[in-house]
Amino acid sequence: MPIRVLCHQCKAVLYEDPELVSPKEILEKNNGRCPKCSTPLSFDSNSLRISISDENRRGLLKLFQKNV
Repeated sequence: MPIRVLCHQCKAVLYEDPELVSPKEILEKNNGRCPKCSTPLSFDSNSLRISISDENRRGLLKLFQKNV
């Protein structure tokens, strides 16, 4: 099942692949900011939501930005 990691602010796809990588790797790849809206990104396991997309039943992982 493909995994998609989205920016919480603008819903831009930060990562999409069948293999799950660590949130730290995704943050480093994007220099800690969303490439579309430049929102600062962070990983907070207390805010993490994992859900199944209703559209195509793909795994959907949301990465939330840090309140700065």
